[in-house]
Amino acid sequence: MKKMFFLKQCVKPFLTMIIKFFWLFPIKKNKVLFSAFSARVYGDNPKYIAEKLLEVTTSVECVFVLRQLPKESLIIPSEIKIVKYNTFRYLFELATAKVWVDNTRKQDFVVKRRGQIYIQTWHGALPLKKIERDIESHLNKRYVRAAKRDSKMMNYLLTSSQYGKELFRNCFWYDGLIKVTGSPRLDKLIGNKNGLCKSTMDELGLRPDINYVLYAPTFRDNGDTDVYNLDFDKIVAFLSKKFKGTWKVILKLHPNIRDEHINGGSNVINASLYPDIVDLFSVSKVLITDYSSSMFDFALTKKPVFLLTFDLNSFLKVRKLYFNIRDLPFPVSMNMKEFQDNIISFNNKDYESELGVFFNKLNILEDGGASERIVSIIQKSLNY
Repeated sequence: MKKMFFLKQCVKPFLTMIIKFFWLFPIKKNKVLFSAFSARVYGDNPKYIAEKLLEVTTSVECVFVLRQLPKESLIIPSEIKIVKYNTFRYLFELATAKVWVDNTRKQDFVVKRRGQIYIQTWHGALPLKKIERDIESHLNKRYVRAAKRDSKMMNYLLTSSQYGKELFRNCFWYDGLIKVTGSPRLDKLIGNKNGLCKSTMDELGLRPDINYVLYAPTFRDNGDTDVYNLDFDKIVAFLSKKFKGTWKVILKLHPNIRDEHINGGSNVINASLYPDIVDLFSVSKVLITDYSSSMFDFALTKKPVFLLTFDLNSFLKVRKLYFNIRDLPFPVSMNMKEFQDNIISFNNKDYESELGVFFNKLNILEDGGASERIVSIIQKSLNY
């Protein structure tokens, strides 16, 4: 491991040098480079910004960076050029794109030239877990250095609320523009709260006569995955008793641990490699999570959210939260008995009322128009 790290450190100055060599080529004023989760997926905010940009104008060149070429089943507009991560072509596109759009930090060898615009959407507009400078003492020192460097390159940081704007100002090592735009990835969810995503149903083999609960836990800093091995048979039995019908679980692990094997049994459909969690929100009637900010996104549909926090005490020793988890409008369960009780006692009218109070307090802007707002920023950056 040390040898591999040493080799990577030796290569980085060389990669920076290549990017700077490509500065010999002019910036292409209509080119926008997109990346999501460090090029792991075609998804999240960058995907929806790219597709909205293509709706608005045909004179823009959209480039999306991916580590692997997408599956044939993944629908990507033909106008979007796919470039493989960490190739010479990728470095060329970095050096010559007018605008970068990312939802995570860029690699620490990346340099931005004069005249380029870097828009950081981040991947959780309303985080639950403390992030960045707010947990600096727990972060790898190399990451902190890279994050500070990345923040100096940013021109815009986007969020979905006044609360988020204040939070991001304090934790991102950033003193530039923070725009309250909403979350592009949620635009279609807001506009189609009760509709099913047919392509998702088909790809995952889901049936319209079955109810689905999405289980989307976050990762653990210590790498523990045992906590995800729940009694899924009991979970679907509890849901069936309360909400009637046949239930199955859709499992969506965090991108950091998506390749982990979870023994779920016949009642679990593993969708961890499915690129777009918002599609999974659409086909699911209930969300179960722990400390993932997906709870806030899913709750915009007003469908039930339940929190399974079996390791809450040990988790809080490692990772602090922005909210007291018991002050959130979601039932919290420390064990399966509490989970069963919370499902049985769930009252939808009370739940919706508590959601309204919570979101109003934070001054959330999620109205389905986020993509349009950000496209407007990009168009101005492209000097249209």
